[in-house]
Amino acid sequence: MKFLAICDPTRYKRPPLDVPTFYQRLSEKKPIDFFHIPSDRIFDNPFYSPHIKVAPVSGKLSYERFIKLGDFAHSPISLEEIDLIFCRTLKPFPPGYLNQLQNWEQFVKFVNSPTGKKEQIQADFLLKVARSFIPTTIITSNWQEALDFFAQNNHIIVAKQANSCGGRGVFKIEYRGGKFQVDNFLAGVREFEHFIDVMNYMQKSPDDSLILMKYLSRVNAGDKRIVVVDGEIYGAYIRRSASGHWINNVSGDGECFLAEITSEEREAIAATVSAYRDRGLHTLGYDFLMDETGTWRISEINAGNIGGFARLELLTGQPVMERLFAWLQGFARRPRGDRRIALRAS
Repeated sequence: MKFLAICDPTRYKRPPLDVPTFYQRLSEKKPIDFFHIPSDRIFDNPFYSPHIKVAPVSGKLSYERFIKLGDFAHSPISLEEIDLIFCRTLKPFPPGYLNQLQNWEQFVKFVNSPTGKKEQIQADFLLKVARSFIPTTIITSNWQEALDFFAQNNHIIVAKQANSCGGRGVFKIEYRGGKFQVDNFLAGVREFEHFIDVMNYMQKSPDDSLILMKYLSRVNAGDKRIVVVDGEIYGAYIRRSASGHWINNVSGDGECFLAEITSEEREAIAATVSAYRDRGLHTLGYDFLMDETGTWRISEINAGNIGGFARLELLTGQPVMERLFAWLQGFARRPRGDRRIALRAS
């Protein structure tokens, strides 16, 4: 089996993260022939050409060599020789990125379809497929609509950018001391006199729609990640900020604890997973936050390059990565267009 992964290794600053661990484990996995292409190198070949240059990855892969894999992407290969591609590029995707990968779909199979990803990454997708399971939400680019929603939700809401990950594009907005305060865990707190300036700060362009959600005050209970592959639940863990911050991501100071999966969460996954499967999106990270009643509500459904495999293995002591690799090999052998799914607990 010839397997190609795409990512920018230099964005992973710590060795034990999910993608470096994935690369290190897969590099020693037989009979898989493993190749890497840096995210920015997908644009090197002509738009309709199947020919690319990759770095073969085999044997023991140190973290230091992982970081420098892009320096070795010189070996020519045709996309038609590859059995499966797993895009592990972190968002935000650069302009044209998904369009280029979408063109590759005529030559090769993806773990997560770029065509499906283009649809899923739209701001209104989560609302369309999971309305019954998420906090009160609107999608808008209009500052007046956003202000009305803000007023209707006790002057405290969360805003999210669609093309983002790791809490980078998530903002808490509240009104204090006669000013709008906007908190982002990377940028800190910014203050604005007028709400239109709040929107301009969060939007990348005036027409860029934002996901606005009711703020759930029990965020200190943590953020529950449930890892789902092709409808199968691999497990769950809680991420909780060590400092008590409202953002619980591991990319911040989130600490991880193994978690149970409730019947309500299983129901939410069963009701929504086919919307992703039908679009060729097979690796999903469901994120849940606790509402005022103690019910865990979906805050995000991450599709594509999700973290959690290495974390679950560490927390459970079970061979989660081996389970993923076995699935990858089986999925590569399926006829293209096979939409089989079976939701079952691990």
